[in-house]
Order: sequence, then C-alpha cells, then structure tokens
Amino acid sequence: MTALHLLPNNSTALERALSESLDRTPFFGPYIDTIAGLKYGPVIPATFSPWVIAEYGLGPISEYFLDDGMLIVAGIAWQRVRGTPLGVAMSLSWIGYPVPFIEDQNDRRRKWNRYQVGMGSIPGSELPVLRDAEYLVGLSDPARSVFIRGWHGYDVRTLEYGDGLWGDSLWGDDSGERLDGGSVKWSHGEDLVGSVVVDDDHRNALGVDIALGDELEWGEFPWDAPGISWEGVTDVAAFKSFLVRRLPVYVGFFDADGEAIGYRRPVAVRDMTANHDAAPDRVFLEIEARTDFRDGEGAHCTSIALVFRAGNVDAEKPGKLWLEPSELEFEDGFYAADMTVGTVAANFAFRRTVRQHVTITMEI
Repeated sequence: MTALHLLPNNSTALERALSESLDRTPFFGPYIDTIAGLKYGPVIPATFSPWVIAEYGLGPISEYFLDDGMLIVAGIAWQRVRGTPLGVAMSLSWIGYPVPFIEDQNDRRRKWNRYQVGMGSIPGSELPVLRDAEYLVGLSDPARSVFIRGWHGYDVRTLEYGDGLWGDSLWGDDSGERLDGGSVKWSHGEDLVGSVVVDDDHRNALGVDIALGDELEWGEFPWDAPGISWEGVTDVAAFKSFLVRRLPVYVGFFDADGEAIGYRRPVAVRDMTANHDAAPDRVFLEIEARTDFRDGEGAHCTSIALVFRAGNVDAEKPGKLWLEPSELEFEDGFYAADMTVGTVAANFAFRRTVRQHVTITMEI
C-alpha cells in the first residue's frame, strides 16, 4: 500500500499505519508481474504447466504427448483449428497417420453430414490405434459431422442406384468392420504375392504328370477336353492346365509350428502361361484368394500353401469360403502331405478389420 492508498481521505493515522505495515506488495509484486506473462514465454515451468493445460482444455489429449511442453505447443495449434478438417488431420498425425484423406459424403445423400477418411496406412497394432483414431477424430471434427468409416487398401462403397458402379459396389453398405463398442467402420486390405514350383512327386500325386503322346485311359475328364485326341496327348500345356483348374483347391494359412490356421476358397484360378516364357510342357496358373474380415482373427501366419482335393466336412455347405482346420477333409485316398503344394513365406497377423489378398503363381 506504499504506492497507492486504498483508504478513504478521512482515514485515521492508525488505519494508514496498519495498511502500510500489512502491505505485502513489495514481496509479492515481482512474482505477480512475472506470472502475468509466464504462459507466453518460450519455456513454461513444470510446476506451472498443469494450470496452462487445464486453462486451454488440453487434458483429453494429454496421453498422446511425452511431456507438457509438447502437449501445449501442439494442443494450442489444434484448439485453433478444432472443428475443421485440418483439426482432424492434425490429431491423426499424433498417432502415425501423417497424411489422411478426408472425404465428405455426397451432398445429394440424405445424411450429407457423414464423412470417411482414407487413413493412408494399416495400423500395426489394430485395437489401440483404431480406438485412439476414433476417439481423437471425435474430439476434432465439427459437432454436426459424423465419422462413419476409415479405410486403406480395401475400399468397396455402397451402391448408389442411378449414379454408381454396379461391379465395384455393395448393395447394403460400405465394406468394413466395427470394433467392439465402436461406431466407426474400418476397412483395410493387404496384398501378398508369391510363387511356387510344383515338383515331380506332387505332379504325380495330383495326376498331372503327363507328356506329349501319352495314351489316355478313362479318367475324370470329358473327351472334348483341350490338348487331347483319340491318339493321346497332343498339347501338354493345354491339357495340364485343364486338369489342374478342375481340381478343388484352397489357399491354406499356417502358423510358425506348421499348424493350419484356416483355409480360404480362391476367388479365381487363371491360366497365365501366355505371360511367361514357359517350356512347351509347363503351365503357369495364378490362384487368387481374399480372406474376409474376422477370418482367423488373432492368429499369426508365417506361411501359405495350396491345398488340393479337399472340401468341407459338412456336405450341405460345399461352397463355404473359410474353413477352420477341423472343417477340412480330403477326398478318399488323398492326404495332406501329398495335396499340400508349395510354401510361400508370410508374416502377418489376422485382424478383424483387415482382408488379406493373396495371389500365388504356380508353375507346374
């Protein structure tokens, strides 16, 4: 009170003396002046930073930063653009998505305020990363907007009748799966390409070890099959391709101990010999398969192989796409050792939101 008396003009000498003796401004004054601009300085003391974090409302994102200084710098910039696409992109960059692509729903749709995000990559650890992504986007997007789907590598959209592609669409909904308790659908896809060369033993086991001029016996093929005549085999490649493509085949997935995780029916088996410099008696076949969401969830695959002459134990469901190990059985007289062809190295975990796209080229 030495610099400025707050007492009225009619105060007594005793009152003024008490006011001056109890005045703590000379002691606290320098600290008060320092605090006034403390949060705007280049370095905020650790004892003061929690109060700044609380003031700016950065508590909900604090777990994504190593220290308070990083949180304050990034959080203030985020708060300034929160509620915009830039705010969504900024928050996703904190968990390893540096360049997400944000796509608004077509404004002709009734629910025009929904949007999807092209994530740019597949998370290495599915559950924590995707849960964090859903949480952060929910904090960052506009209040009127709804985040419905994130995708990378596998993106099939719902069919828009009259203004959409029939072949690359789904009737009911976009592709993807939701996490337990989550509202956002996630759609991811990974590609795995490999090749196998079938040896003599497996060619014999499969019944396709043939040569030009071989005489034919009655077999499980029509007599108008390509590459044969009444005199015998006239085109080894054509007849071999025909025989192999008639065999039932699955793509098998195996763990580090060689135990089967499951089997997937192929999408297609194609003769790709024309694309290779093949010998007259050699054929190149491309077997393509794509697992579904949730197939083999939680298992870790280290190898893939082709499994021939097998089918579903349940004869009433011969077309089931994914078979568990206990659901697969081989045709009479055939066994796993002879009918499992080739080994392609792999290293991935089956995850709920990821479809594995496998393409194996078989030379036989």
